[in-house]
Amino acid sequence: MKQSKFIVAIAIVIYAIVGNACGHSKADTPNLQTPVPAGSFELSYWIDIDLRANNGRGYWHHVADRPTDKLPTSAEIKNAVTRCRDDYHGRTLYVTYHRQFEIEDAKTVLKYWKQHAEKLGMVIVPVVVLEDYATPAALNFTEKEISDFARWCVDNINTREFGVYDIYHNRQEPKTPQDGQLAVIHGRIGNKIVRVGVQPGETLNVSVFRAVQDAWTAECQGLTNELWENPVNYKDSDNYGRKLLENWVADRVVNHGKRITWCLIPVAWDYEAPVDPYGYVCPGDDALINDPPIAGRISKCATTILKGYPEGIKKQKFGGFSCDLHILDANSAGKPESPSFYEQIKANQTYTGYFAEAMQQVATVYAQYDK
Repeated sequence: MKQSKFIVAIAIVIYAIVGNACGHSKADTPNLQTPVPAGSFELSYWIDIDLRANNGRGYWHHVADRPTDKLPTSAEIKNAVTRCRDDYHGRTLYVTYHRQFEIEDAKTVLKYWKQHAEKLGMVIVPVVVLEDYATPAALNFTEKEISDFARWCVDNINTREFGVYDIYHNRQEPKTPQDGQLAVIHGRIGNKIVRVGVQPGETLNVSVFRAVQDAWTAECQGLTNELWENPVNYKDSDNYGRKLLENWVADRVVNHGKRITWCLIPVAWDYEAPVDPYGYVCPGDDALINDPPIAGRISKCATTILKGYPEGIKKQKFGGFSCDLHILDANSAGKPESPSFYEQIKANQTYTGYFAEAMQQVATVYAQYDK
Protein backbone atom coordinates (compact mmCIF):
# COMPACT_ATOMS: atom_id res chain seq x y z
CA MET A 1 0.00 0.00 0.00
CA LYS A 2 2.99 2.32 -0.24
CA GLN A 3 1.54 3.39 -3.52
CA SER A 4 -1.43 4.91 -1.72
CA LYS A 5 0.46 8.18 -1.49
CA PHE A 6 0.64 8.19 -5.27
CA ILE A 7 -3.11 8.63 -5.30
CA VAL A 8 -2.80 11.80 -3.32
CA ALA A 9 -0.08 13.03 -5.65
CA ILE A 10 -2.55 12.78 -8.52
CA ALA A 11 -5.12 14.53 -6.38
CA ILE A 12 -2.67 17.41 -6.00
CA VAL A 13 -2.79 18.05 -9.71
CA ILE A 14 -6.55 18.18 -9.38
CA TYR A 15 -6.26 20.51 -6.40
CA ALA A 16 -4.16 22.87 -8.46
CA ILE A 17 -7.17 23.41 -10.69
CA VAL A 18 -9.15 24.59 -7.69
CA GLY A 19 -6.32 26.51 -6.07
CA ASN A 20 -3.45 25.61 -3.76
CA ALA A 21 -3.01 24.90 -0.09
CA CYS A 22 -3.15 24.19 3.53
CA GLY A 23 -1.56 23.37 6.82
CA HIS A 24 -0.93 21.21 9.85
CA SER A 25 0.04 21.70 13.46
CA LYS A 26 1.98 20.41 16.39
CA ALA A 27 1.62 21.64 19.93
CA ASP A 28 -0.67 24.65 19.49
CA THR A 29 -4.22 24.49 20.75
CA PRO A 30 -6.70 26.06 18.29
CA ASN A 31 -8.10 29.40 19.35
CA LEU A 32 -11.71 28.46 18.72
CA GLN A 33 -14.02 31.32 17.87
CA THR A 34 -17.26 29.33 17.95
CA PRO A 35 -17.94 26.57 20.51
CA VAL A 36 -18.97 23.25 19.00
CA PRO A 37 -21.16 20.82 20.95
CA ALA A 38 -19.02 17.77 21.66
CA GLY A 39 -21.91 15.34 21.27
CA SER A 40 -22.56 16.28 17.64
CA PHE A 41 -18.94 16.67 16.60
CA GLU A 42 -17.20 13.85 14.71
CA LEU A 43 -13.70 12.75 15.73
CA SER A 44 -12.88 9.99 13.29
CA TYR A 45 -10.16 7.91 11.66
CA TRP A 46 -10.04 5.96 8.41
CA ILE A 47 -8.61 2.51 9.07
CA ASP A 48 -8.18 -0.60 6.90
CA ILE A 49 -10.39 -3.55 7.82
CA ASP A 50 -7.41 -5.95 7.71
CA LEU A 51 -4.95 -3.70 9.62
CA ARG A 52 -2.10 -4.38 7.26
CA ALA A 53 -0.30 -3.15 4.17
CA ASN A 54 -1.87 -5.80 1.98
CA ASN A 55 -1.30 -6.85 -1.61
CA GLY A 56 -3.69 -4.27 -3.02
CA ARG A 57 -6.47 -6.66 -3.99
CA GLY A 58 -9.38 -4.48 -5.03
CA TYR A 59 -7.25 -1.35 -4.62
CA TRP A 60 -4.23 -1.25 -6.93
CA HIS A 61 -5.16 -4.54 -8.59
CA HIS A 62 -8.32 -6.16 -9.85
CA VAL A 63 -9.97 -8.55 -7.40
CA ALA A 64 -9.51 -11.44 -9.83
CA ASP A 65 -5.77 -10.80 -10.16
CA ARG A 66 -4.78 -11.23 -6.51
CA PRO A 67 -5.38 -13.90 -3.85
CA THR A 68 -7.38 -13.06 -0.76
CA ASP A 69 -5.53 -11.48 2.13
CA LYS A 70 -5.01 -12.66 5.67
CA LEU A 71 -7.81 -11.93 8.12
CA PRO A 72 -7.05 -9.91 11.27
CA THR A 73 -7.80 -11.56 14.60
CA SER A 74 -10.34 -10.35 17.13
CA ALA A 75 -7.48 -9.55 19.52
CA GLU A 76 -5.66 -7.44 16.91
CA ILE A 77 -8.81 -5.46 16.20
CA LYS A 78 -9.45 -4.94 19.90
CA ASN A 79 -5.91 -3.60 20.34
CA ALA A 80 -6.17 -1.23 17.35
CA VAL A 81 -9.53 0.11 18.48
CA THR A 82 -8.15 0.67 21.97
CA ARG A 83 -5.18 2.65 20.69
CA CYS A 84 -7.41 4.78 18.43
CA ARG A 85 -9.59 5.57 21.41
CA ASP A 86 -7.06 5.93 24.21
CA ASP A 87 -4.10 7.44 22.35
CA TYR A 88 -5.88 9.49 19.71
CA HIS A 89 -9.35 10.32 21.11
CA GLY A 90 -11.19 8.75 18.19
CA ARG A 91 -14.94 8.28 18.52
CA THR A 92 -15.73 7.05 14.99
CA LEU A 93 -13.84 4.59 12.80
CA TYR A 94 -14.36 4.36 9.04
CA VAL A 95 -13.43 0.71 8.50
CA THR A 96 -12.42 0.41 4.86
CA TYR A 97 -13.01 -2.76 2.84
CA HIS A 98 -11.78 -3.13 -0.76
CA ARG A 99 -12.39 -6.85 -1.02
CA GLN A 100 -9.10 -7.82 0.62
CA PHE A 101 -10.97 -11.03 1.42
CA GLU A 102 -14.41 -12.27 0.47
CA ILE A 103 -17.70 -10.86 1.69
CA GLU A 104 -18.59 -13.52 4.24
CA ASP A 105 -15.18 -13.08 5.87
CA ALA A 106 -15.69 -9.30 5.83
CA LYS A 107 -18.94 -9.74 7.75
CA THR A 108 -17.18 -11.78 10.43
CA VAL A 109 -14.39 -9.20 10.74
CA LEU A 110 -16.79 -6.24 10.85
CA LYS A 111 -18.58 -7.88 13.77
CA TYR A 112 -15.26 -7.90 15.63
CA TRP A 113 -14.79 -4.20 14.87
CA LYS A 114 -18.28 -3.38 16.13
CA GLN A 115 -17.95 -5.55 19.23
CA HIS A 116 -14.71 -3.98 20.39
CA ALA A 117 -15.59 -0.42 19.37
CA GLU A 118 -18.92 -0.38 21.16
CA LYS A 119 -17.27 -1.46 24.41
CA LEU A 120 -15.31 1.79 24.24
CA GLY A 121 -18.29 3.91 23.23
CA MET A 122 -17.14 4.19 19.61
CA VAL A 123 -19.04 3.98 16.33
CA ILE A 124 -18.05 1.87 13.32
CA VAL A 125 -18.97 3.03 9.80
CA PRO A 126 -18.41 0.25 7.24
CA VAL A 127 -16.76 1.72 4.12
CA VAL A 128 -16.34 0.07 0.72
CA VAL A 129 -14.13 0.89 -2.25
CA LEU A 130 -16.51 0.36 -5.15
CA GLU A 131 -13.91 0.70 -7.90
CA ASP A 132 -10.23 -0.19 -7.89
CA TYR A 133 -7.35 2.06 -9.02
CA ALA A 134 -5.89 -0.32 -11.59
CA THR A 135 -5.63 0.60 -15.26
CA PRO A 136 -8.25 0.18 -16.55
CA ALA A 137 -10.29 0.46 -13.38
CA ALA A 138 -12.86 -2.19 -12.52
CA LEU A 139 -15.73 -2.48 -10.05
CA ASN A 140 -15.06 -4.66 -7.00
CA PHE A 141 -18.65 -5.88 -6.60
CA THR A 142 -21.64 -6.77 -8.72
CA GLU A 143 -24.79 -4.75 -8.08
CA LYS A 144 -26.34 -7.62 -6.16
CA GLU A 145 -23.22 -8.20 -4.08
CA ILE A 146 -22.87 -4.58 -3.06
CA SER A 147 -26.56 -3.97 -2.40
CA ASP A 148 -26.83 -7.15 -0.31
CA PHE A 149 -23.65 -6.25 1.61
CA ALA A 150 -24.82 -2.67 2.24
CA ARG A 151 -28.15 -3.98 3.53
CA TRP A 152 -26.35 -6.44 5.81
CA CYS A 153 -24.13 -3.66 7.17
CA VAL A 154 -27.14 -1.47 7.96
CA ASP A 155 -28.89 -4.37 9.65
CA ASN A 156 -25.87 -5.55 11.63
CA ILE A 157 -23.16 -2.88 11.98
CA ASN A 158 -24.47 0.69 11.63
CA THR A 159 -28.15 1.46 11.15
CA ARG A 160 -27.55 5.08 10.11
CA GLU A 161 -24.52 5.19 7.78
CA PHE A 162 -22.71 3.22 5.09
CA GLY A 163 -19.51 4.64 3.61
CA VAL A 164 -18.19 4.70 0.04
CA TYR A 165 -14.50 5.57 -0.40
CA ASP A 166 -12.86 7.26 -3.37
CA ILE A 167 -10.04 9.82 -3.40
CA TYR A 168 -9.99 10.32 -7.15
CA HIS A 169 -11.85 13.27 -8.61
CA ASN A 170 -15.22 12.80 -10.32
CA ARG A 171 -15.38 8.99 -10.48
CA GLN A 172 -18.93 9.24 -9.13
CA GLU A 173 -20.29 11.69 -11.71
CA PRO A 174 -23.59 10.90 -13.47
CA LYS A 175 -23.43 7.89 -15.80
CA THR A 176 -20.17 6.55 -14.33
CA PRO A 177 -20.02 2.93 -13.10
CA GLN A 178 -19.94 4.11 -9.49
CA ASP A 179 -22.95 6.35 -10.06
CA GLY A 180 -24.94 3.31 -11.08
CA GLN A 181 -23.89 1.32 -8.03
CA LEU A 182 -24.55 4.23 -5.69
CA ALA A 183 -28.09 4.44 -7.01
CA VAL A 184 -28.56 0.72 -6.40
CA ILE A 185 -27.20 1.01 -2.84
CA HIS A 186 -29.39 4.04 -2.15
CA GLY A 187 -32.43 2.17 -3.39
CA ARG A 188 -31.65 -0.67 -1.00
CA ILE A 189 -30.72 1.21 2.20
CA GLY A 190 -32.06 4.74 1.75
CA ASN A 191 -30.34 8.05 2.48
CA LYS A 192 -27.41 6.66 4.48
CA ILE A 193 -24.41 6.90 2.12
CA VAL A 194 -21.32 8.82 3.28
CA ARG A 195 -18.62 9.67 0.74
CA VAL A 196 -15.17 9.27 2.28
CA GLY A 197 -12.40 11.11 0.43
CA VAL A 198 -14.30 13.75 -1.54
CA GLN A 199 -11.95 16.16 -3.30
CA PRO A 200 -12.01 19.98 -3.28
CA GLY A 201 -14.56 21.36 -5.71
CA GLU A 202 -16.02 17.95 -6.43
CA THR A 203 -19.81 17.76 -6.53
CA LEU A 204 -21.24 15.05 -4.31
CA ASN A 205 -23.22 12.33 -6.00
CA VAL A 206 -26.98 12.71 -5.60
CA SER A 207 -27.09 9.44 -3.63
CA VAL A 208 -24.66 10.78 -0.98
CA PHE A 209 -26.04 12.68 2.01
CA ARG A 210 -22.74 13.84 3.59
CA ALA A 211 -18.99 13.53 3.06
CA VAL A 212 -15.50 13.52 4.54
CA GLN A 213 -13.27 15.89 2.56
CA ASP A 214 -9.56 15.55 1.79
CA ALA A 215 -7.53 18.75 2.24
CA TRP A 216 -3.97 17.46 1.89
CA THR A 217 -2.45 20.02 -0.48
CA ALA A 218 -3.70 23.05 1.41
CA GLU A 219 -2.52 21.62 4.70
CA CYS A 220 0.95 20.77 3.35
CA GLN A 221 1.82 24.07 1.67
CA GLY A 222 4.42 26.33 3.22
CA LEU A 223 7.90 25.61 4.54
CA THR A 224 7.00 27.58 7.69
CA ASN A 225 3.75 28.37 9.46
CA GLU A 226 4.27 32.05 8.64
CA LEU A 227 4.35 31.21 4.92
CA TRP A 228 1.25 29.06 5.40
CA GLU A 229 -0.72 31.60 7.43
CA ASN A 230 0.30 34.66 5.41
CA PRO A 231 1.01 33.34 1.90
CA VAL A 232 3.20 35.46 -0.34
CA ASN A 233 2.62 36.01 -4.03
CA TYR A 234 4.26 33.30 -6.10
CA LYS A 235 3.68 32.85 -9.83
CA ASP A 236 0.96 35.52 -9.83
CA SER A 237 -1.02 33.98 -7.00
CA ASP A 238 -1.15 34.02 -3.23
CA ASN A 239 -3.87 31.36 -3.05
CA TYR A 240 -1.84 28.97 -0.93
CA GLY A 241 -1.99 27.49 2.54
CA ARG A 242 -4.50 29.21 4.79
CA LYS A 243 -6.15 31.09 1.93
CA LEU A 244 -6.65 27.98 -0.13
CA LEU A 245 -8.11 26.09 2.80
CA GLU A 246 -10.45 29.00 3.54
CA ASN A 247 -11.59 28.96 -0.08
CA TRP A 248 -12.27 25.22 0.01
CA VAL A 249 -14.34 25.56 3.18
CA ALA A 250 -16.26 28.55 1.81
CA ASP A 251 -17.01 26.64 -1.38
CA ARG A 252 -18.61 23.82 0.60
CA VAL A 253 -20.58 26.18 2.83
CA VAL A 254 -21.87 28.39 0.01
CA ASN A 255 -22.16 26.10 -2.99
CA HIS A 256 -22.79 22.57 -1.79
CA GLY A 257 -24.87 22.60 1.36
CA LYS A 258 -24.30 19.05 2.60
CA ARG A 259 -22.60 18.27 5.87
CA ILE A 260 -18.81 17.98 5.59
CA THR A 261 -16.21 16.49 7.93
CA TRP A 262 -12.68 17.81 7.30
CA CYS A 263 -9.45 15.81 7.28
CA LEU A 264 -6.41 16.74 9.34
CA ILE A 265 -3.28 15.21 7.81
CA PRO A 266 -0.88 12.93 9.72
CA VAL A 267 1.57 12.93 6.77
CA ALA A 268 2.71 15.86 4.62
CA TRP A 269 5.08 16.05 1.67
CA ASP A 270 8.88 16.33 1.55
CA TYR A 271 10.05 19.66 2.99
CA GLU A 272 13.77 18.98 2.57
CA ALA A 273 13.79 19.34 -1.21
CA PRO A 274 11.27 22.08 -2.05
CA VAL A 275 10.46 22.86 -5.66
CA ASP A 276 10.03 26.58 -4.94
CA PRO A 277 11.37 28.97 -2.26
CA TYR A 278 8.18 28.82 -0.20
CA GLY A 279 7.12 25.19 -0.27
CA TYR A 280 3.87 25.95 -2.11
CA VAL A 281 4.40 23.54 -5.02
CA CYS A 282 4.10 19.83 -4.40
CA PRO A 283 7.55 18.24 -4.75
CA GLY A 284 5.99 14.85 -5.39
CA ASP A 285 4.40 12.32 -3.12
CA ASP A 286 6.75 9.56 -2.06
CA ALA A 287 6.28 7.35 0.99
CA LEU A 288 10.06 6.99 1.24
CA ILE A 289 10.68 10.69 1.80
CA ASN A 290 7.40 12.34 2.93
CA ASP A 291 7.67 14.30 6.18
CA PRO A 292 5.29 14.94 9.06
CA PRO A 293 3.39 18.24 8.95
CA ILE A 294 5.25 21.34 10.12
CA ALA A 295 5.01 21.68 13.91
CA GLY A 296 1.95 23.74 14.82
CA ARG A 297 0.31 23.28 11.41
CA ILE A 298 -2.48 20.87 12.33
CA SER A 299 -4.06 23.11 14.95
CA LYS A 300 -3.78 26.11 12.62
CA CYS A 301 -5.69 24.16 10.00
CA ALA A 302 -8.32 23.14 12.55
CA THR A 303 -8.78 26.75 13.62
CA THR A 304 -9.07 27.91 10.00
CA ILE A 305 -11.71 25.30 9.22
CA LEU A 306 -13.72 26.20 12.32
CA LYS A 307 -13.71 29.89 11.42
CA GLY A 308 -15.38 29.04 8.12
CA TYR A 309 -18.50 27.81 9.91
CA PRO A 310 -19.86 30.62 12.12
CA GLU A 311 -23.41 29.75 10.94
CA GLY A 312 -22.72 26.36 9.44
CA ILE A 313 -22.14 24.79 12.85
CA LYS A 314 -25.67 25.73 13.85
CA LYS A 315 -27.01 24.32 10.60
CA GLN A 316 -25.11 21.05 11.09
CA LYS A 317 -23.04 21.66 7.96
CA PHE A 318 -19.80 21.14 9.86
CA GLY A 319 -19.37 17.46 10.69
CA GLY A 320 -16.08 17.62 12.62
CA PHE A 321 -12.59 16.28 11.97
CA SER A 322 -11.20 13.09 10.46
CA CYS A 323 -7.75 11.58 9.83
CA ASP A 324 -6.49 8.98 7.34
CA LEU A 325 -4.59 6.11 9.01
CA HIS A 326 -4.29 4.24 5.71
CA ILE A 327 -1.94 6.96 4.48
CA LEU A 328 -0.10 6.96 7.79
CA ASP A 329 0.61 3.23 7.61
CA ALA A 330 1.68 3.44 3.97
CA ASN A 331 4.26 6.08 4.85
CA SER A 332 5.28 4.36 8.06
CA ALA A 333 6.00 1.19 6.09
CA GLY A 334 7.64 3.25 3.37
CA LYS A 335 10.26 4.77 5.66
CA PRO A 336 10.58 1.81 6.32
CA GLU A 337 9.57 1.46 9.92
CA SER A 338 9.57 -1.97 11.48
CA PRO A 339 7.16 -2.53 13.08
CA SER A 340 4.97 -0.18 11.07
CA PHE A 341 2.09 1.88 12.44
CA TYR A 342 -0.51 -0.85 11.96
CA GLU A 343 1.83 -3.49 13.35
CA GLN A 344 2.35 -1.43 16.48
CA ILE A 345 -1.27 -0.59 17.24
CA LYS A 346 -2.61 -4.09 16.57
CA ALA A 347 -0.03 -5.33 19.08
CA ASN A 348 -1.53 -2.82 21.55
CA GLN A 349 1.55 -0.60 21.43
CA THR A 350 1.52 3.18 21.31
CA TYR A 351 2.96 4.24 17.97
CA THR A 352 6.46 5.72 18.33
CA GLY A 353 7.57 6.09 14.72
CA TYR A 354 8.47 9.01 12.46
CA PHE A 355 4.91 10.41 12.39
CA ALA A 356 4.17 9.90 16.09
CA GLU A 357 4.37 13.61 16.92
CA ALA A 358 1.97 14.42 14.08
CA MET A 359 -0.51 11.93 15.48
CA GLN A 360 -0.22 13.56 18.88
CA GLN A 361 -0.99 16.89 17.22
CA VAL A 362 -4.20 15.40 15.83
CA ALA A 363 -4.99 13.90 19.23
CA THR A 364 -4.52 17.30 20.88
CA VAL A 365 -7.15 18.83 18.59
CA TYR A 366 -9.51 15.89 19.12
CA ALA A 367 -9.09 15.99 22.90
CA GLN A 368 -10.80 19.38 23.07
CA TYR A 369 -14.10 17.80 21.97
CA ASP A 370 -13.70 14.37 23.54
CA LYS A 371 -15.75 15.16 26.62
